[in-house]
Amino acid sequence: MKYLLFGSLFFFLFSSCAPLKHIVTEDKILRQPFWTPELRDTAQKNSYHILFATPKANITGICILKQINGAWRGSIINEFGLKVFDFVSTPEKCELLNVISFLDKWYIKKMIASDIQFIMEIDNTDYKMGEQANKAWHRDTLSINFINKKELQRLPDNIVIYTNKKRAITYALTKINETER
Repeated sequence: MKYLLFGSLFFFLFSSCAPLKHIVTEDKILRQPFWTPELRDTAQKNSYHILFATPKANITGICILKQINGAWRGSIINEFGLKVFDFVSTPEKCELLNVISFLDKWYIKKMIASDIQFIMEIDNTDYKMGEQANKAWHRDTLSINFINKKELQRLPDNIVIYTNKKRAITYALTKINETER
């Protein structure tokens, strides 16, 4: 009888240490792409309302982008029709072109280019930061965090919010529908 009790306890302890099978299914769920076809089309031009918010100022405008030869090319225009900058983003680097004078400083361009690359290339398997980032669902919001410095969120109403926590900068993108043009 005492061996039966000892054997049962021994079996119970080892069976409780076994990995659970539902971990695999959670991994499959979290591998889904951040950008859905409704949010970003790889063949057509994409237009978004954009809000660029810092603790001191906000810039609103339109972001227009399209994928050409594997690179995302885009332009950000403010609400007065002035081009803020153009960009070209690949998994290897993001480059800002034709930058407006008040943003044309190397450290500002480097930070904005890094942020845009994270937003545009997060689903690309060749983008190293995207592979190292942690994806998680919180209610109906998909969140992607990279070392608690960058956070990209897709809200249920298809609004994309990116937060650079180190610099306290937020980008909010809302898809412009064909009926709004």
